[in-house]
Amino acid sequence: MQISIRKKKIYSKKRGRKILRYLKFRKECDEMKKIIKYILTFCGLLLIFNVLLFTSSLFPSSLIEKNVRESSKILTKEDNIYKFFDWCDVVNNNYTDVLMINEAYSIDNTNPVYSYMAVRKNYEKGLTENSLPDTNGESISINSPYYYDPVGELEDFLDGNIVTSVNYARYWHGYLPILRPLLIFFNVSQIRKILLFVFVILFVWLIKLLKEKLGIAISIIFAISLIIQGYFFVSYSLESAPVFMVMMISSIILLERIDKIKNLYLYIFIIACITNFVDYLTVPLITLGVPLLIYILYKQKNDNKLKCKDYIKIIVKASFVWIIGYGITWLSKWIIYDVIYNEGLIKSAISQVRYRSESYNEYKTATIQQIVGILLINNLEYIFFMFDFAIIVLLMMARKYKVKMKKVSDYFQENVPIFLISLIPFVWYFALGNHTIMHLRFIYRHMLIFLIGILICLKNIWIIQKKKKSVTNY
Repeated sequence: MQISIRKKKIYSKKRGRKILRYLKFRKECDEMKKIIKYILTFCGLLLIFNVLLFTSSLFPSSLIEKNVRESSKILTKEDNIYKFFDWCDVVNNNYTDVLMINEAYSIDNTNPVYSYMAVRKNYEKGLTENSLPDTNGESISINSPYYYDPVGELEDFLDGNIVTSVNYARYWHGYLPILRPLLIFFNVSQIRKILLFVFVILFVWLIKLLKEKLGIAISIIFAISLIIQGYFFVSYSLESAPVFMVMMISSIILLERIDKIKNLYLYIFIIACITNFVDYLTVPLITLGVPLLIYILYKQKNDNKLKCKDYIKIIVKASFVWIIGYGITWLSKWIIYDVIYNEGLIKSAISQVRYRSESYNEYKTATIQQIVGILLINNLEYIFFMFDFAIIVLLMMARKYKVKMKKVSDYFQENVPIFLISLIPFVWYFALGNHTIMHLRFIYRHMLIFLIGILICLKNIWIIQKKKKSVTNY
């Protein structure tokens, strides 16, 4: 009897081990399937990226020459830095806009693969005599050894006065499949008007969806934050517009299909890859921070099962996946280029990344800590102004609405994940200190994430309710 009981115990233990091994195996298989899915998605995106770039490099630059020359004249009048108004510091960074037009014109359709992989400036077949590799450190202008003058450089190149091209291979330059076809029909001024029209449509669409899914208060916060951070001015910038469009479109798709998206992290991964494809190292983190804010807000409103720690896990995982997606997309460009052409791009690109991440720049006197401090103070001023404005409006409507403060325990758990997302820009600023100091003219727009996040945290502290109408019996 005892022997049979022992046998049963041994059998049950063995069976239990088998079940555990099977469950472990199933878990490993599921993880492997996820990894394979990411790999296949990435390979598919790389294929699409290369096909788009190859296709846009097939037609000759003679088709865009007229509008490139017109654009050069327009940008020469504006100069390298274009100030919108005398009374404010909002400017457009024409440095990069004119470089993008130069690169679009320098595509050689007789050698399309090398053209879209190397992405040269100042190149014209039959005119160019020598070529320089991707530069380390500061960007250079062939026409000016003393200062960076890309506007003057394009003008001199079109006049046939520059015979040296420069490679800019470390980026994907994913704007080329859009910019080159547009230049067939439009100059830079007309393209900016088209971008403004697109930006207005995306703005209205996003705000409408936010109102429907998350409420009027959230939609107002997003709308005012976008306006304050110069959203409509971005449409003037060929450099920053692509990343903002990725942010807006990905946020719209997320809101439209938020209940149907089964794998948030795969979606974030795809966004990150596309961001790197079109980005010129401008404000890429908005394509992580803004969709992530929207997703967390939606879940907080509609899913009572998730706790604060669950949201923190989502933020950490999504951020990690975004970094991987952005990073390997960038790295893949260097690897593909060096495998085919063996020009030492990987070494040059890594050196450039290290240079951009340093917190010291010989041309600047301000430290990264001072710059970040200024950005923080400026945005806090916006926050207090908007908060005061909201209180004044509510006081004026005191007959209809009453405002009271929630208990700390009620809003603390809700605000922690939102506050964590709002800190994302500061990670970028300190990680890429040199880049932040050099490009403050546009890099400040990363603070869009901070502004939206902190305003939502302030909103969550208060309860705004309509007063009940008193009923009088006669």
